[in-house]
Amino acid sequence: MSGYSQKVSNTGPQNPSWADMNRATSILELEHLQDAYKVWLSAGWNDAYALGESEFVNSWMASPVKVGTWVDGQLIAIGRANTDHIMYSMIHDVVVAPPFRGNGHGSAIVRELLNILKGMKVRSIQLMSAKGQVPFYEALGFRSRPHDGPGMEYDWSAS
Repeated sequence: MSGYSQKVSNTGPQNPSWADMNRATSILELEHLQDAYKVWLSAGWNDAYALGESEFVNSWMASPVKVGTWVDGQLIAIGRANTDHIMYSMIHDVVVAPPFRGNGHGSAIVRELLNILKGMKVRSIQLMSAKGQVPFYEALGFRSRPHDGPGMEYDWSAS
């Protein structure tokens, strides 16, 4: 894996809530990305991007921070962050497979990404949120930008 390569315990933090769930969160490696693609597809975002598996794998390999959560050996949640390792980072693609939603797996992914980025001492941690997910991210310490605040997205239909 290129970029950030700190290993995270494959057994997760040692506390009862994690052990009871038989859950492990760790860095995603190349061999995990085919399974990550399946989890990502469950979000329904590929209608907009039309990514094949190899494009997805290449995109994720370019991200220096990639994490996943496993339950009973199955990858069920993913997330990644892009960063310059100093000033800026952007969290993307936090996805939990539908049967596992609502059980804290998405929060675990975001917390692990935050721990890694804070450990890198990145000064600005931002994220892209799916519609309707603002309360979820606010509960994890994020705040929405003001409507007249910075941040814009390129409109591909304008070209």
